Amino acid sequence: MTTTEVDPMRMRGPLRRADAVLGAIVWWAVHLGLTYWLIPRTCTWGTTWPLHALTVVMLALIARAGLSAVQLRRAALADLEAAGAGRDRFLGWTGLALSIFFGTVTLIEWSPVLFIDPCW
Repeated sequence: MTTTEVDPMRMRGPLRRADAVLGAIVWWAVHLGLTYWLIPRTCTWGTTWPLHALTVVMLALIARAGLSAVQLRRAALADLEAAGAGRDRFLGWTGLALSIFFGTVTLIEWSPVLFIDPCW
């Protein structure tokens, strides 16, 4: 079995930085907006499974943003002499903290759906 080397610079591109830092915030905002849009429809449909499915998908996307932050930080640590390595390490830690925070906020927003009928 052979292992392939991952180019640290490829892991530190502008899209990776944006996903690492802003991904969790964007997916939380999408979750919040779509939840408000789905509430009246779930009452019409008579089921709350779309709200649960939406939350699970958004939590997975927030986790992906956290993974992107970890990969950005590791790539910066792998090549400390490269230009911008300190910045990318900082952005990795910031993105990870934001992913944890907004993942927790999304879980808290999910709790009323688990216990209270949205159509009461």
